[in-house]
Amino acid sequence: MFNIRAMMKAVPAAVILVSLGGVTALAGPIEDRQAVMKSNGKEIGALAKMFKGEDPYDAAAVKEHASKIADNLEKAATLFPENSKEGPPETWAKPEIWSDSADFKAADQNAYKAAEAVADSKDEASFKTTMQDLGDACGACHKKFRRPKE
Repeated sequence: MFNIRAMMKAVPAAVILVSLGGVTALAGPIEDRQAVMKSNGKEIGALAKMFKGEDPYDAAAVKEHASKIADNLEKAATLFPENSKEGPPETWAKPEIWSDSADFKAADQNAYKAAEAVADSKDEASFKTTMQDLGDACGACHKKFRRPKE
């Protein structure tokens, strides 16, 4: 049997859900890559505290944080289509990402491998060594392919 009251409640809820989905779909690659990099910053921050001795070394946490970074870097490689060179929103991506895309992909892959190495580190000493490599890989990519925020 047709229940008009149930339908009257369901239709607005469906409209809201579709609208929210539309907003997400409209976010675009600039917002998506900024969210991925913000997540990486959070994960690196947690690892840096262990690296500096501010937090105790925790192998399981290292694996979790570094694996998230690797997953994010894998996603990031797909978030720089030609139509996302300029915003809005403001982007800090340099034109070299597109003009030297092979080098950009290599830099992303290098950072990905470094994050995987951190995730696979077996003890605190190897963690500290691989963290330095990850920092170098991230820094090299940012130096060449990301303009500073002003």
